[in-house]
Amino acid sequence: MSRSLFDDLDTAPSAGMEAGMEAADARTLRLSAQALTPDELQSLLRYQETFLAHAEQSSAGHDALGAAHELGLEASGLEMKKVDQGLALLRAYAGKRWTARKLRTRLAELEQQTDSVSTEKARRAREEMARVEDLESLARRYSQETIDLLNEHEERLVDLHARMQKALSRA
Repeated sequence: MSRSLFDDLDTAPSAGMEAGMEAADARTLRLSAQALTPDELQSLLRYQETFLAHAEQSSAGHDALGAAHELGLEASGLEMKKVDQGLALLRAYAGKRWTARKLRTRLAELEQQTDSVSTEKARRAREEMARVEDLESLARRYSQETIDLLNEHEERLVDLHARMQKALSRA
């Protein structure tokens, strides 16, 4: 990553208007985002684990998600705004990592097959893998330090992400 948020902004017309706007948007959003600290990450993880402990109970009533949210907030010790911002970051990161894992699995299956359709699907999957594996846009938006911190906890974050999606989709 560049030393300045704006050093790598390619404003040449050949760079493509859409890509240039996306990079500028990410930098603008980065100016409003603070780097995630290890303590904040632990608080967000406590929120998710507490939320899931309540939401995943089969005996949870009709207001299970509301109660789970309140319990999660209390366990995190964070203000609701900080939890909302942090969860958006965790969803973006873990969603990309979860997708990359699923794509890797599918690619391995396709590479075992030798027919032309599977070969073409594998080629497209490899192209998509390159896009999904790239965390540069997240680093521009949230900081490379934040992404490095999340990478240290990837396994746990992806697991919680999958569980959260399942719990929220049941509601």
